[in-house]
Amino acid sequence: MRLHRFFITETIGDKPEIAIRSIKLANQIQRVFRLKRDDLVVIFDGSGFDYECSISGIADGSVSLRVNKSEPSRYMATRDIYLCAGMVKKDVFEWITEKATELGVTHIIPVMAERSEKKSLNEARLKKIAIEASEQSGRGDVPVIEKIMTTKEALDFCFGKALKMPIIVFHTAGDRFKMEDPYRTAPLAIFIGPEGGWSPEEIEMFHKNNTDIYCLGNQILRSETAVIATLSQVVFNS
Repeated sequence: MRLHRFFITETIGDKPEIAIRSIKLANQIQRVFRLKRDDLVVIFDGSGFDYECSISGIADGSVSLRVNKSEPSRYMATRDIYLCAGMVKKDVFEWITEKATELGVTHIIPVMAERSEKKSLNEARLKKIAIEASEQSGRGDVPVIEKIMTTKEALDFCFGKALKMPIIVFHTAGDRFKMEDPYRTAPLAIFIGPEGGWSPEEIEMFHKNNTDIYCLGNQILRSETAVIATLSQVVFNS
């Protein structure tokens, strides 16, 4: 039987017991999943380990756990992948966040591109979706949801974050993408535009910064399709 898996921000380390004081998580354990004393759960803290625990106590707004054993998480991101995704409508961007988390992206940057019709997102909800996707997929860490940035801000951020981090941009007029070094192992930033793609001014900005511009094929892909297609190549061919 697969155990329910939950993320906490507190570092577990070698603690024999864990006290969950998050009212939201405690209510989820008690009222949503209706777990009770002596039931087993899995807890992870982003360190790359899963902790199998027994519920030792339940009270309103808190749950006590006894740590039985630990083992490496099923998957842990091994390098930084920054997904700079053009903002699209809310439900689509939430879907992108979920799938990018499952595929191992470490940082998600919502990019307010020139052709983005959506100008705001619920960042707290995106973080919640990322946590739930990590819980479900067996991932041992949770991606960082960065603040909304313009295209220039995202480009400057990625250049400043790691001076030698390759940046690749996907655009219908780019060269055909091939998975080659240094894309296989190095930290990587991936820019995928919104509906309507990047504007000519943004493409010019990418060129001025000597970023590589690629396409995935002759088809015109929806933003969410391009995200999945790109990340699948980058992650599974590393």
